[in-house]
Amino acid sequence: MKTKISNYLSLCILAALGGGSQVAIAEQQASEQTMETIQVRGIRGSLKEALNSKRFSNSVIDSVSAEDIGKFPDKNIGDAMQRIPGVTVVRTYGEVSGVTVRGTAPEHSMVLLNGQNVASVGWFDLGGINRSFNFEMLAAEQISGMDLYKSVEANVNEGAMGGTVNLKTRKPLNMDANTVYASVEAGYSDGAEEWSPAYSGLYSWKNNDETFGVLFAHSVEESRVYRETLTAFGTPDANLFNDTNGVDRSSYGAMSSIVFDEERERTSTQLTLQFAPTDELSFALDYNFFELDNDHINSALFAVVGFGALDGNSVTENSAGVVTRGTSVASGPGYAPLFNNTVLRTPKMETSALNLSAQYKAEDWTLSAVIGQSDAEGRTKQSSTWWGDTAETGNAGFTYDVAGALELFPTTPSYLDSHDNFLLFHEFTYLTNVRDNEIDYYQADFSYELDKGIFTSIDAGVKYQEQLFSAYVDNRDVDITDAVNQGMSLADYNGGFVSGLHSEEGRAGSTSRFPIGTRGLWQYGAQNQATESIITSDFSIEEEISAAYVKANFEGDGFRGNVGLRLVDTDVISKGRIDGEPAKGNNDYTNFLPSVNLVADVSEDLLFRFAAGSTVSRPDYQDMQMAETISVSFGTATIGSPDLEPYKSDQYDIGLEWYFNEASVLGATFFVKNISDYIETTTVTEDYEGCSETCLVTRSRNVGTADVSGIEIQYQQDFGNGFGIQANYTYTDSEVTNSAGKTVPIDEVSQNSYNISGYYENDIFSARLAYNARDDWRRQYNNSGSSAVNDSYDQLDASVVWHVHDNVDISLEAVNILNETLKLKQPDFGNVVHSVDQFGARYYLSASVNF
Repeated sequence: MKTKISNYLSLCILAALGGGSQVAIAEQQASEQTMETIQVRGIRGSLKEALNSKRFSNSVIDSVSAEDIGKFPDKNIGDAMQRIPGVTVVRTYGEVSGVTVRGTAPEHSMVLLNGQNVASVGWFDLGGINRSFNFEMLAAEQISGMDLYKSVEANVNEGAMGGTVNLKTRKPLNMDANTVYASVEAGYSDGAEEWSPAYSGLYSWKNNDETFGVLFAHSVEESRVYRETLTAFGTPDANLFNDTNGVDRSSYGAMSSIVFDEERERTSTQLTLQFAPTDELSFALDYNFFELDNDHINSALFAVVGFGALDGNSVTENSAGVVTRGTSVASGPGYAPLFNNTVLRTPKMETSALNLSAQYKAEDWTLSAVIGQSDAEGRTKQSSTWWGDTAETGNAGFTYDVAGALELFPTTPSYLDSHDNFLLFHEFTYLTNVRDNEIDYYQADFSYELDKGIFTSIDAGVKYQEQLFSAYVDNRDVDITDAVNQGMSLADYNGGFVSGLHSEEGRAGSTSRFPIGTRGLWQYGAQNQATESIITSDFSIEEEISAAYVKANFEGDGFRGNVGLRLVDTDVISKGRIDGEPAKGNNDYTNFLPSVNLVADVSEDLLFRFAAGSTVSRPDYQDMQMAETISVSFGTATIGSPDLEPYKSDQYDIGLEWYFNEASVLGATFFVKNISDYIETTTVTEDYEGCSETCLVTRSRNVGTADVSGIEIQYQQDFGNGFGIQANYTYTDSEVTNSAGKTVPIDEVSQNSYNISGYYENDIFSARLAYNARDDWRRQYNNSGSSAVNDSYDQLDASVVWHVHDNVDISLEAVNILNETLKLKQPDFGNVVHSVDQFGARYYLSASVNF
């Protein structure tokens, strides 16, 4: 049995104290070990400030600081996080949308804004409904810095067994009066071959007495997001085709060449008021609003093997018996083997955060309180159509090759030259995907300074949160029969052609040209939608979370740290529908989360760190929904699981950090996570009412365990001549033991990842070149039990800033310069390539003024 942290918290403290004589005493007294004030300006200044935060923290953290107002190191908050040791990122549409911290999924990390939870929703109707924060929502201009907490501290919100990211905005009383910042920018998408504008501004004021201040910031960024995809669907073992020679063949059932074309607008607004009537009393009101509109059209040339007949004389198989090359020939009128699928979506997401905080600081105690609310809503309207030549199917045959990147060879290439050849058939859907997230919180914290041996202060606090997540889909399909009878063809919505796709992977001899539709399809769908809706996926999750903590801070000759305990009680109400009738499930659980953080001075510049703590990560919303689908004839049932317990993690850190000058460090940290109650979707035989005594029941369950261990190595050096380097490497060994006793790597985790960036700056200009890379990583494909593996990925970014004047900068930034692609393979089927995503490079030219 694993030793529980609570059994040795006191031993850790005693060991630290008893070993004090073996640790070199720092020349500075502990009372002088406070963070120095740093004027942030330029790359070196931001790295120095971030390093300063790390060095003087009692816990294991890494920080990122803005170089100046409006100059965050990267275009996206997630892009900046990928430079931190132990962090890898998830790119869905080119930009970072989620982060993986130390071997845990994106939904197992948490994002705070100025120390408080932020509501979040996603837009993709086929994506999972989880707790992962969408980093695409946040503009980087308004963030002054961020801290990533990797170890547990009692006063930091629970909920993350990966890491807790605290984003920080600026405060007017901390800035010069009448501070002004403004910028304009033009962004270029290499894939879309189009420029897009962006602008941002900030104004901060305070009175002469510095007792009242106001800050307002606003930014708008328009961009063109363009993704080219080659993909197969399903798994070959699920598709057995009897070819024209009467032989059963294992093959992908469908393949597609896809263009995702998005017109994105991201808006951010911040308003902060501060009032400090006395030196002891202060108030702050913070309001932040983030909005993301990403209207897009997803155009695909689909090839479906089963809509024709597989030519037995054309088949090539790999060693796993999977067809890697074959020809699907037309078999008569019916569904076209080669067709166009056009999906239109108009997602709109909004997140707001409003909180009022107050603080009173007496001579030896401080009392602070926060009351606030964060809301998020997502509204995604979607229309989908299929178009193909259902009468003259002889034109729609094709040959496919999945031995490398997918290639499609139309039997009659001229078939793709006319929109008239694509008639509407099979589908015309119109739906609205609705998601809402509301968080209300109330928090009070008390700190008392004392002089009791090594203990310097006691912190204690309480927090109460009410969280509500709800989602449903409003289906209002268009009358497909009526639309077909009108003889609608793609020519009625002629969007031209796309060509020259997938340049990075190459498609020699195959076509990358096919006809596409227009957004005019949306208007037809909106005007001809059904009057009555069919509501599906209708559920809500209500959580009441009560927390209390106590933390003792200690300090002595050559050591400092804290020891604490957080108590959290969670009540859950899950509501949904079963057989069309309202249904409700309940759950509640209590967690005791101890923690200890210790920093010891081995020498004046060499620090030893130790941390241990327990934390939890709550289940995804989709796993907790109240739902039930029973098939008596098949003896199966799919059930929701509102009674799930959270993931539980006991985690440990031990490290050394050598600060060999004020802007340089060499360090290594070894980390371990032991995770229990791992959640897995399983199918087992149960005696289930309404089904049978031997019903095969599919539901999410707490059945697994996982272990993560690794080492982070960090090197940062300022050479003192304008040049500098920042580098890190992370090795992560992860495994999860599932309900069947099988041990596999944790999804989304790379074993090796590293970053290196070099910079040069002087009074005239600054430049940075940054390289990021990660090993291949595994993910489960489509809940089928089959694994898929992403190839290793690397990316090169660069930026140059010309300081035209003390107050004027002109900058050029390039992202994904080498146009790297994401490639997904399926090793269970001979390592065939399942999909390839190409985003293209992006470039940004901007001018800013700051005074």
